[in-house]
Amino acid sequence: MKKDNWVYVIIPFLVSIAVFAVSLALLRWALAAAALLSLGCYVGLSFLLVPVLRIGGVHVGRMKNGAEIITLLDEGEKDLSSIKTIIDTSNDPDLKTKALRVYREGGSIVEYIKKNPAKAVMARRFFTYYLDKSVEILNRYHDLASAGIETEKLRALKQKTLSALESVLRGMVLQFSRLISSEVIDIEADIKLLENIVRTEDS
Repeated sequence: MKKDNWVYVIIPFLVSIAVFAVSLALLRWALAAAALLSLGCYVGLSFLLVPVLRIGGVHVGRMKNGAEIITLLDEGEKDLSSIKTIIDTSNDPDLKTKALRVYREGGSIVEYIKKNPAKAVMARRFFTYYLDKSVEILNRYHDLASAGIETEKLRALKQKTLSALESVLRGMVLQFSRLISSEVIDIEADIKLLENIVRTEDS
């Protein structure tokens, strides 16, 4: 989500230089007046051209925890990218299958948070523990397994790795259940209200 912001600096700078040159050379303004006008142009354009970061239609910059939300989503996307790399490069079908499940479950939660950024802080454990721990576990096993020498210890480590990833998956499901609990309650209330209205119409 982070973008290169050089364009939002260079455009105001170039415009302010042009304004300064025109004011000084063509309009024959005093040096101080031309400098003040160009400075005003630079500051004004800088404010106007700053991109408004929206996630899920929400102006994240104006949210109380906007900076943290942006950081969590950035780190989450990096972790998902790391998991995808392991899926693409691993020769272990069992590990690939389990890692793919983590990638898909994690990706679904990240997409949900993008649509509901206000809930990102509630999902802090998902970003800072479940995804991070998945990447750490997968990387360590993948580095050892990529040597291509299978040992008894490596086989035991594989089973522990798969078991740990299964725990991560269970944690992700629980985390997602907590995130959507309020929406589930709202939907259930709407359904109950609708059923009551229909019963009233029938009576």
